[in-house]
Amino acid sequence: MSEWRVLIEENVGRFDRKEWRIADIYEVDGGQAEARSIAYELAMRHQPKHPVVEQDRAVYRINEDMWLTMVIGATARFHYRVTVAELFARASTAEK
Repeated sequence: MSEWRVLIEENVGRFDRKEWRIADIYEVDGGQAEARSIAYELAMRHQPKHPVVEQDRAVYRINEDMWLTMVIGATARFHYRVTVAELFARASTAEK
């Protein structure tokens, strides 16, 4: 059985120390359809770290499994990406 996740990527940090990285990973109990539904909701409603005060929001559907949301604040624009992903492999380095 497939394991589905919803990933959120966004700028994390402040000022000159910002980096683009995975901010959240949501494990999905259902299948791909459930993951797509969760991704849609996150694209529409996720509150990224920046901006602190949101003035406007534009949501773009890239494809069925990826959304890009631009959030406009008082002085700058920020964006985040929501992606539906199937967990393909996991390898543990812990000794058995």
